[in-house]
Amino acid sequence: MSRTLYPLAVDLRGKPVLVAGGGPVAARKLTELLRCGADITVIAPEPGPAVERLASALRLIKRPFKSGDELGRYLVFACTNDTAVNHEIATLCARGNILCNVADASAEGTFHVPGVVRKGEVTVTVSTGGAAPGLTRHLKRLLSETLGDETAGLTAILGRFRAELKSGPDAGRAAAILESLPYRKLLEDLKSRGAAAVERFLGDTLAKGADVAKGATDIPPVSLVGAGPGHPGLLTMLAAEALRKAEVIIHDRLIPEETLQLASPDCLLIAAGKRGHFESARQEDIQKQLVEHALSGKRVVRLKGGDPFVFGRGWEEVLALEAHGIPWVAIPGVSSTTAGPTWAGIPLTHRGLARSFAVMSGMAYSQTNTEIPKADTIVLVMGLQRLAEIVPAFLAQGWSGETPVAAIQNATLPDQRVCLSTLAEIRAETVRLGFDSPTLLVIGDVVGLAGKNTANNRSHQRQP
Repeated sequence: MSRTLYPLAVDLRGKPVLVAGGGPVAARKLTELLRCGADITVIAPEPGPAVERLASALRLIKRPFKSGDELGRYLVFACTNDTAVNHEIATLCARGNILCNVADASAEGTFHVPGVVRKGEVTVTVSTGGAAPGLTRHLKRLLSETLGDETAGLTAILGRFRAELKSGPDAGRAAAILESLPYRKLLEDLKSRGAAAVERFLGDTLAKGADVAKGATDIPPVSLVGAGPGHPGLLTMLAAEALRKAEVIIHDRLIPEETLQLASPDCLLIAAGKRGHFESARQEDIQKQLVEHALSGKRVVRLKGGDPFVFGRGWEEVLALEAHGIPWVAIPGVSSTTAGPTWAGIPLTHRGLARSFAVMSGMAYSQTNTEIPKADTIVLVMGLQRLAEIVPAFLAQGWSGETPVAAIQNATLPDQRVCLSTLAEIRAETVRLGFDSPTLLVIGDVVGLAGKNTANNRSHQRQP
């Protein structure tokens, strides 16, 4: 029969507690009981080494449990390796209305110990009612990961703030001010910007009252998140966490559906619609949406392919946010400029062959710098549509027409295609094979390592 247990946090300082048993289970109980300041008696005929090491901090009686040992105890833990003895202890405690915990048979006792997660003064417990201890331990680990170390730090800061608030002129409004604090933002600020930023905010709140907590300062930072080169498995853990917490996601067109499914069902998804040499969403409109949703107090993620600051116009969006006083954080992504070649089996450097590589954009080639970077390997992004002018520039600046070249379309995705050719032939070959954006090109001798004869103009797919 299932039981509905009442969750209770108990002050055990100085309370008489009996632990019957001296094995590993008893030792685990003792560690937490000592932390709570209980007055502990252990009764065990042959206590194990872990219990012996704690003997100086408790009362250790080396004999078997006997009737009457339970009398006068606040709590009793039956942890012997004899189920009959544990049952006897539980029966005696029930007669005397003494709370009893029975190891490995929680239904026989009157209470059980939940999984505990401590972060400073913060204590969180999780319980499955004794039905699934393994699941309890798993949930405890998840909670510990979710409640970062910043939780303890914020608790300490807020404790001081609360004391100042209650002793100041706003003491009568303390409850309202504390209720209106942006706790989620404070945790994020403590983690990303440090204690000084949180203390400044609370100092302003203390000086100006509850209106500060309800005002424009309660704007969660916009997250500029790199989604990686495309394959959902190459998304970073921080990026996945940001997507799960987002209330609004403004994403590039090429973000896979599997990545977007990490967002909560209530999250507003807005497609920015950008695609290589085509552009269906103006950058100014994207920035306007970022600002509007952020100022409304939403947790906004700008999800960009690759890394937000590598040919992603991420810094333009940062400038727009800062112009409106909106905080921001950047979460790096795996850039397609390195991941694409690696996924295709092409090293960008190799001892004795190439010791440097450079990345260049073909989008604005003729408008900015027409000099080819001085490097052994060149990664060319957004250049497929401009090979007619870029290839001659390479040849004019001393590159051989026989230089191996790889064109990689849809890098890291299931429909990835790789064309191996030469600098002189790559444009004609990609046209023949119908290559389209997004395609990046790798130019240099390292491409020859991907096949014995790069002039074979092979096209192949790499399975994920």
